Amino acid sequence: MEYSYYVFFPVRDGENTIEKVMNSLINQTVKPLKIIVVDDGSTDKTSDILSVFEKNYSEIVSVIHTGSKTRDFKRIPKLWNMCLQKEFDFHMIGAGDCIFDLTYAERLLEEMKNNPKLVICSGDFGEGKSKAPHGAGRFVRQSFFYVNYSEYPNIIGYESEILHKALIQNYDIEIFNSIQFEHVDKLGHSHNFSEFGQGMKALGYHPLYVFGRCFLEFIKNGDIGKRGALNMFWEYVKFRPEKSGYYSQFPDDIRNNIRNYQWMKIKKKLFHF
Repeated sequence: MEYSYYVFFPVRDGENTIEKVMNSLINQTVKPLKIIVVDDGSTDKTSDILSVFEKNYSEIVSVIHTGSKTRDFKRIPKLWNMCLQKEFDFHMIGAGDCIFDLTYAERLLEEMKNNPKLVICSGDFGEGKSKAPHGAGRFVRQSFFYVNYSEYPNIIGYESEILHKALIQNYDIEIFNSIQFEHVDKLGHSHNFSEFGQGMKALGYHPLYVFGRCFLEFIKNGDIGKRGALNMFWEYVKFRPEKSGYYSQFPDDIRNNIRNYQWMKIKKKLFHF
């Protein structure tokens, strides 16, 4: 059975990487049927470069120009939602600074073909030691997505909420560390992991789970680093969600389900039951 997929991602002022990003997607061994790029108000040569790709690959490349003057990562789920289309089996989330190995899609699609319960997965970058699927490079099974969503929620923590929803519904999520891509910009460069802590509060993470995660990130000094781990924990402690908007919290049922799921995992880990 052949699976269809499409790719979307926003980019702003990505002239140094966007050509390599687009070539890595267009030249996949299993090619996407559509690549949708949201040029979110670029002021460099990004728009010009994308125009060439849209002209030369008009059958698959589509560029949306927002003309936005707002430089704010809170816009990302809104930009994703501008790209959503239902007629494919999977969507792949790219990024303006992520360059993919040419077998990336083929290898992930093979994993998802072999495991119908696998609804979200990604490859890895850097040292390849991450534990959960990344946002960039993520494949999402659309039959799962559209049962649960009409679009991505515009609330901080949106990237993690869908992972928890899958796990709570007894689906599988996985990161394949050996399937690599290059993430040019440093992880957390735009927010020093403050969004990670705020997102955990908005999602209702169990305090013991948060402490354990931040502690492990601190002692292993990995991608997040010691400073990032401390900042993530501090932001979780001090963050007070707003009543509405991006910095609000998820509904009580979602928060309670996540917290109960994490407590169950903690009990199994600590008490073996």
